[in-house]
Amino acid sequence: MAGTVVHAAGGQPIAAAAVSLRSMRDSALVGGGYSRADGTFRIDGLRPGVYTVRVRAIGFAPLVKSGVAVTAAAPVMDLGKLPLTPVAAELSSVTVTAQQEAVALAPDRNSYTVKDMPAASGGSAVDVLRNVPAVEVDGDNKVSLRGNENVVVQINGRITPMRGEALGNFLAQLPANMVSKVEVVPNPSAKNDPEGMAGIVNIVLKENADLGLSGGATVGGGTTGQVNLSGNLGYQAGPLTLFANYGFMRDDRELSGFTSRQGLASGLLPFLESDATGAFSPKSHSLNASADYKLGARTTLSSTLIGSKRDLTRENDNAYRELDATRALTGRSLRTSMQTGDGLMVDYTLGFRRTAKRAGDGLSAEFRVNRSRDDDAVRLADQTLSTTAGAPAGAAAIETNATGALTHNWTLQTDFTRTLGSRTKLETGYKGTLRQLENAYDVAQWSDATASFVTDAGRSNAFDYDEQVHAAYAVLSQGIGKFDLQGGLRAEAVSTRFDLATTSTRYDNDYRSLYPSAIAAYNLDDRRQLKASYSKRVTRPDTRQLNPFGMREDALNVFQGNPALQPEYTHAFELGYQQSFGKGTVQVTPFARHTVNAVRFIRTIDDAGVSTTTFQNVATSDSYGADVNGSLRLGRLTGFGGVSAFKQVTDGSNLSTDVSNSALGWSARGNATVKLTRTLDAQGFLMYRAPMTTEQGRMSAMTMTNLALRQKLRGDAASVTLRVMDPFNTMKMGFVTDDGRFYQTSQRQFGARAGCS
Repeated sequence: MAGTVVHAAGGQPIAAAAVSLRSMRDSALVGGGYSRADGTFRIDGLRPGVYTVRVRAIGFAPLVKSGVAVTAAAPVMDLGKLPLTPVAAELSSVTVTAQQEAVALAPDRNSYTVKDMPAASGGSAVDVLRNVPAVEVDGDNKVSLRGNENVVVQINGRITPMRGEALGNFLAQLPANMVSKVEVVPNPSAKNDPEGMAGIVNIVLKENADLGLSGGATVGGGTTGQVNLSGNLGYQAGPLTLFANYGFMRDDRELSGFTSRQGLASGLLPFLESDATGAFSPKSHSLNASADYKLGARTTLSSTLIGSKRDLTRENDNAYRELDATRALTGRSLRTSMQTGDGLMVDYTLGFRRTAKRAGDGLSAEFRVNRSRDDDAVRLADQTLSTTAGAPAGAAAIETNATGALTHNWTLQTDFTRTLGSRTKLETGYKGTLRQLENAYDVAQWSDATASFVTDAGRSNAFDYDEQVHAAYAVLSQGIGKFDLQGGLRAEAVSTRFDLATTSTRYDNDYRSLYPSAIAAYNLDDRRQLKASYSKRVTRPDTRQLNPFGMREDALNVFQGNPALQPEYTHAFELGYQQSFGKGTVQVTPFARHTVNAVRFIRTIDDAGVSTTTFQNVATSDSYGADVNGSLRLGRLTGFGGVSAFKQVTDGSNLSTDVSNSALGWSARGNATVKLTRTLDAQGFLMYRAPMTTEQGRMSAMTMTNLALRQKLRGDAASVTLRVMDPFNTMKMGFVTDDGRFYQTSQRQFGARAGCS
């Protein structure tokens, strides 16, 4: 937004006049700035909406201009000349305070500020995500959106190079105090990477620096041995802005669970039961640093560095009982595992941006390098026990599993934006990505004959994986009356190579795809909008899903990848209605997803009772439902929440074992804050996920509750937060698997804890 000139009525331009913008939807302050020496001003970064502009200067009467509309199709608004009328002024001291909105619901994305989540204070990024409507994180730290795990997780708008277990470990060990906000984008345009059929969850880290030198620190701890430390330091002077944020986290936790399996087919063990107990202790160091330097009025050079050092120790005991058809005990055994792991991730980005005279126009370029290393070592011992006293019977079978993974990612991206008319905008760009992964998995078994560990060549393996993606996109936005229209197309050429060094086998998969997108929005008025959108998206198999070598959890449970897996393609449709009130906002979003070649977990059991889990492409999967999200401001009470309900229909008739399924799922959560006093807040968070039928069984319901008290100190410059996680001990994960040959139930539980930060 730009104003031609601020000047005294009939006189000279006015420098340093204060220009502020408030949303006409809820009167919230959204931006501001000062006029330059020639009286001109510009305010960047505004979201689409209708605003009230207020101009103030000492010695002049305030000027207010209402009904200024900014749209995605026409982000530039020239307000023309703004004359101020001189008045007599009496100077006195003034204190100005402003508070950022905890939640911002917008047609293209919803944003949730972490500062106003005391229920996540002192925790990790996983705790933050569990507060966000429609987002779920299970006990293995897998992120899902609307019940779908095919979601892209971004850090500061960039796709995380980590995937699977490595990504879950990173999120679980990233301190919540380093996170500024979370953005949920369920149906991105062709400008964004098409990966992730469910959409994008963007974690924005803190990167704000005040004028001069600024800083802050957070210290936290929990009853289970948790320690959480973070600190930030910023410096801004002239053209240079520097910022760094460091976090340390340690979290000692206990786990428990059980599994009960019944063999239904002839020849299978009638009953197998197990009880699991364990503990794990992750530790991490995280760094987020950035530097911006203005080479000129419209040219900026920037760099960012994200680093993470992670360590993990885990101990687990599984006690097994074998029973006959009368449930009489026929065998006992104990499996113990001790795991140690460490990982190091370094992500560096060098960026260049050149803005044009017209606000919103410009060229940007970015080069990104990422290196990730993850090493894990597990020592397993299987001990047969007597069925009477439970004493060891014979020597234990001991083996070690060692995994080493090294990943390199290189990315080059350019984006160009050009305004072609008052409400016409063109966006184009290119992105090239090269990903290389080296993975080695070594299994060794203890030999009494040699008194040493001997490599198991049949289970040890190594592979290399190379992936190249070249993409170009164009997005055209056009405003017509009350309509805002957008159409886009992204073209990608992908080349993948999967080399199994152990067997000298190579799998190549090269393919080209087009990903169109379209958005049509109708603005009923400044507080109500209707929207319809479409996009095509893809989920590419990761190396864990492709590796055909089996990985044993224990002697009776094997995990095995499928190198023949194909990418799954999703056509996503959404409607939307959003309305703002004086006390809040409500958003209703019906959606539908049609997926071809959907990837699903498939579990089978052989005659020896060994369960094998792998992946297969099913014919199609359809999901449709609706989200309802809202925010509320009612005096001392504020909050946000949402309900997501969907029907999922899977056609697995193309497989030898038909895994077709039709299931209904829904979840709800709410986050409410009450200001008990001017400086004391109480907050509660509640999440419930209903039970849901899966392709080969059923997933149990899950409930989670967090309670928190926050005492602000020295205004809002400091605070003390007391948080109780899962006080009613209801956070459990349960599954039922039934393929006609066996019936199995399992459950995992996580302990409650209290924390202070």
